[in-house]
This record gives sequence, structure tokens and C-alpha cells, in this order.
Amino acid sequence: MQISKFRRGAAGKAGRSGRESGIRRLLVAQALSQTGFVVLNLAMPLLAATTLQASPFQVSMVSASQTVAFLLIGLPVGVWVDRMRRRPVMIVADLVRAAALAPVPVLWMLDMLSVVHLCAAAFVVGMATVFFDVSEQSYLPHLVGRDGLVRANARLVAVDQTASVAGPGMAGMIVQAVTAPLAIVVSCVSYVASALAVARIDGPPEKAVRGPRERLDRSIRQGIVYVLGHTVLRPLVACSTTMTFCWSMGYGMLLVLLAQELEASALTIGLLFTAGGVGGLAATAVVGRLVERLGDGRVIVLSVTLAAPCTLLAGLAETGPRLALVACAQFAFAAGLVIYNVAQVSYRQRSVPPELLGRVNATVRFFAWGARPLGALLGGAVAEFYDVRSAVWAGAAGTALAALWLLLSPLRGMRVLPAPEPPVEKETL
Repeated sequence: MQISKFRRGAAGKAGRSGRESGIRRLLVAQALSQTGFVVLNLAMPLLAATTLQASPFQVSMVSASQTVAFLLIGLPVGVWVDRMRRRPVMIVADLVRAAALAPVPVLWMLDMLSVVHLCAAAFVVGMATVFFDVSEQSYLPHLVGRDGLVRANARLVAVDQTASVAGPGMAGMIVQAVTAPLAIVVSCVSYVASALAVARIDGPPEKAVRGPRERLDRSIRQGIVYVLGHTVLRPLVACSTTMTFCWSMGYGMLLVLLAQELEASALTIGLLFTAGGVGGLAATAVVGRLVERLGDGRVIVLSVTLAAPCTLLAGLAETGPRLALVACAQFAFAAGLVIYNVAQVSYRQRSVPPELLGRVNATVRFFAWGARPLGALLGGAVAEFYDVRSAVWAGAAGTALAALWLLLSPLRGMRVLPAPEPPVEKETL
């Protein structure tokens, strides 16, 4: 009996050690991937606005191209990911992103780069990002177990925010020193390094789904029906979609406002957006304790209600000291958004049945991230027909109002979110 206890103890320690090693390597991969994303997120619109002297609507087209893939393939990707091993999908997605970006600096050096080329590269990167993000969120419970999700998500978000601290400043310095097209090289290299890190993860072996497969449209409907019929997920998705849509209206136009109208340098713009990473990183240090003390329901509602209105500060930006208002808006909103995301993503991963998790994650991202290109295009249209600052104000006002979805829902009175709900069996919406 003592020998069997010893063996079980040794096996448990080995399992914990393997999981810790796996999550560390996933953290490295996430840091590299997120650095590439953050640099690209700033460098692409700046490249269009400064190097190519694009119009506000053309800048919005570049921003929209990065996320339109969530509208086009967001739902079927969830079904496909549920049928495949997630880690190989992440590796291929990283390599595709690197390959899509590699021609950009080459075309610039040949004096052949255009807004069309930027949109095409951003579109392919966005397609691969859908596969990577859905696979990563579905792979995490397999890697760490459901009991470790809040801690693991907090660590992943901490890595994201560390990259968000370094990324904009790095992008600004590179753009300032060697022009925006060469900043794209940083993203390209980071995606290759991320693929290598994911390849070295030594976690529990994954098993692809075997046996008869349902029709694609039926599988997609299951994910949508589950989300829209869920007491908690429905208002969360509505809030996330509204915030993402409105934030995207203002983000690209805020870059245009700073670069073209206020004539801020690329380094200054990078440093202003670094404040968002600092706020998010600070939030990761307290989110676990906040959830334990207040409950995940209260934390989700309070984080959005208090942070989203702070985006209005960005509309007051002017040359001189008032540029700091952009940094204040970025800091406060990012801090609240990180707390909100850690709490609601952990709940989703913990409560959704494993066989539906990929589809549910994809459905949530279809609505939330699919709103980004639509918001970006609307922001560009408002800037063209009115002015750039009006687009920034409209986006900030809409973001502030997103909290109403939570305040007018049952979540307002929930300290702790309810236990998992069974899958909905009906096939129609």
C-alpha cells in the first residue's frame, strides 16, 4: 500500500511538473505572439497614415482587414478546431502569419508597397489569428486542468500586458528610427519564434475527435444556440461586442488624429499607447484576489462599469500636456478590460462542456471580434463625412454605454456566476 501511495504521489508530482513546464512554454509563445500582434496593431495603421499618406477611410480599411476574418470564418473554425489537435494548428497559424508579413518590407524597399498590399497581408494574418486564438483558448483547459484556469488565464494576460507595455513603445521607436515598414519585420520574427515555442510544449497528449461527424451547419448552430440561450454568456457577449465595435471606431481614428492632425511623432504615439499595457499589467496583479473577495459576477460588472467611460478622455486630446489624456484613457480602460476578460474567459472555460468549447469560443469571438472591422469602417466613414475627432468621440461614447448590457441583465445581482448549464439540444435559432 505504501508503495502504491508512493507511486501515485510520484505520478502526481510528475504530472504537475509537466503541466508547469507546458504552461511556461505556452507563456513564452504567447509573449512572442502578442509582441508581434501589438507591434503590428500600431505599425500597420501608422504605415498607412504616414508612409503611404492614406486617407482616414483607407486607414480604417487596413485596420478592418486585420479582423474581418472573424466574420468570415470565425464560426466554422470553432467546429474544425473541436475536431483537431489544437497545438499543431497553433504552430501552422504562427508560420502563416510570418509568411504573410514577410513581403511587406520587401515591397516597400522596391517602392511597390500600396494600401492594397497592406490590406492583403493584414487579411491573411487575421485568418491565421482566428485559428491560433480559438485553438489556444480551447487548448488551455487540456494543458492546465479546469481548476487551474483562473491562475493560468491571469498569467497569460500578464504576459499579454507585458507585451502591450513593451510593444507600442518598441513599435514607435522602430518607426521613428527606421520607418514603419521595417517595424513589420519584428512581428514576422516574433511569429516564427512563437511557433518554435509552441512546438516545444510537452503537455498531455491530445486526441483528435474520432467517429461520425455532424454536418458543419448543425455544429455551428449548436455553438450559437448554446451561447444565445445561456443566461450568463448572452449578456457577456452583447457587452463584449458593443465594446469591441465602438472601441474599433475610435482606435484607428485616434491614431490618425495623433499622427496627422496633432502631428505627434511615432515615438510619442507609441509611448501614449504603452500606458494601456501598464494598466493591464497592473490589473493582472489584483484580478485573482478581486475574484476571490468579490466574486466573479461582481468583478465583471464593476470592471466594465468603471473603466469603459474613461475612454471619453481620449476625445479631449490636444497638442501639449493634454496629450497625456490619451495615456490616462488607455491605462484605465485596459485595466478594466483585463479584469473583465480574465473573469469572463475563465468562467467560460470552466463551465462549457469540453466537446463544445471550441465552438463556443469561436461563437463568442465571431460576435466580439467580428464587430471590429465593422466598427473600424464606420469610424473611417464618420471621419470622412464629418471629421476625425467626431469619430473618436463617437467610439468612446459607445464604449462607455456598453456597460448597460450588464447593468440591465441578471448579472447585476450575481456575486458568483452560476454552475454550468447543459448543452441546448434544439437545432434552430
